[in-house]
Amino acid sequence: MNNFRFTKIIAGVSPTLAKETVLSKVINMVDAFRITLSKGYDDNNKKYIDTLMKLDNSKTIILETKGIDTRIKNTWDITVKKWEKWTAEYSEYAQEWTNKIYIDYAELGELKEWTILECQQSKVKLKIKSTNEDTAEVEIVEEGKGIIIQYDRILFEGLNEVNEEELSERDKKDILWGLEYGAHVLGVSCASSADHIKSAREFLENNNAKDMKVFAKIETETGLKNLDSILNEADGIIFAIDAFPKLNKEKISEVIKTIKAEGKPILITKITSVYGKDFEKSFGEEIQEYSKEAVDGIMLETFLVEDEVFEAIEKTGNLLTDVENKLNEKVLERFEKEWDFEVRDYIIYNAFRSWNELWVKTAICFTDNGYTASRFSSLAPRIPVITFTQSKETYRYLSLVWWVKGYKISQSFNYENLKKIWKEMIRMIFKWNISLDDKILILQANETIDNDKGDMINGIELYNFKNI
Repeated sequence: MNNFRFTKIIAGVSPTLAKETVLSKVINMVDAFRITLSKGYDDNNKKYIDTLMKLDNSKTIILETKGIDTRIKNTWDITVKKWEKWTAEYSEYAQEWTNKIYIDYAELGELKEWTILECQQSKVKLKIKSTNEDTAEVEIVEEGKGIIIQYDRILFEGLNEVNEEELSERDKKDILWGLEYGAHVLGVSCASSADHIKSAREFLENNNAKDMKVFAKIETETGLKNLDSILNEADGIIFAIDAFPKLNKEKISEVIKTIKAEGKPILITKITSVYGKDFEKSFGEEIQEYSKEAVDGIMLETFLVEDEVFEAIEKTGNLLTDVENKLNEKVLERFEKEWDFEVRDYIIYNAFRSWNELWVKTAICFTDNGYTASRFSSLAPRIPVITFTQSKETYRYLSLVWWVKGYKISQSFNYENLKKIWKEMIRMIFKWNISLDDKILILQANETIDNDKGDMINGIELYNFKNI
């Protein structure tokens, strides 16, 4: 499997994947990891981050908040049968007991009788018979797979249409936890509006993390409706494609194109991913369909079974490689909207034209906040984009951008000295499969003509490999 692929792979961390013996087998096969606090692993997440950083501290960790996401909080699967009566109880934290069904919904005791709670992955449906404070008496009306899977997602009518414009106190708590223990990128779950993202940015700024990149997770109808305004505020989008059953493949492709036209990265995921023998059918076909649109990353849901981890990640990589080898059959068009940064975008677009017309082997890019790399990448040049940045937040962000390999450089770097190491880096990336006459493109795009990098031009340079 090609470890330097166009489309990035992001794996969800769980107790299964967080074992050092498992992580050591897959850490070089993925580009980033996601910790989803709604899964209930609050007490162990620091251990997961420590393990990841011990094995490879270059990996990016996305912290995904709970949002309005509601989960089963049992740490073990529960066997159920139709018409059984159970007690459901609110719990914010994971519970090892199996005599009750624990649910992370603070207003559980206020739900109306006859409300149907659906366990999304388990396909089990519970009907509320009565409520009392933090508990509800429920009846199994559909037994689905016959088990309620640990940390399964709970859905019920009205849950996903909460129009939050401010971060909840629960999300603020999650973010503070992530900042303390070393998360690199913030994913705002159930993002509903531009104000929702602004609220997240303000909270980060007030907690000395104003440069942290923010991705908005679109998984509600409200969020999808407000996508354009959310795009203006977010650094990227996480799109849960199965959260919108009314959207066919053509409509989902349109959403992807809308996001890429803004020069923003998009990661796609499925809330109900099925691993094992059914993985290629349940998600693999869609991975290939949407990777043709040059989505930036595939976000795999949290693994719960150890034997499924390596196989699913390997299959994902092979599926992506198969599509990427054929990408030159399709020309992708970007920059359809009016440009916000005329000078910068003009330079970037001409860099893309140079690649397309002059058979450039690879591009070297300098970026402060990630805009140049992301915007250039959104045009889908089918070459590695080797990117340098002085910002640690941008460096982590670049791990999520299509066909970009990011490197962190010091604040005092010298352009001429840096050029001396490019040859060796390019040789390593291409495994020495590069000729002296291959063309190398260097891209530096600022909005203003004035250049603060001293010996760097604001524009593009083109070299033969032997002349660098």
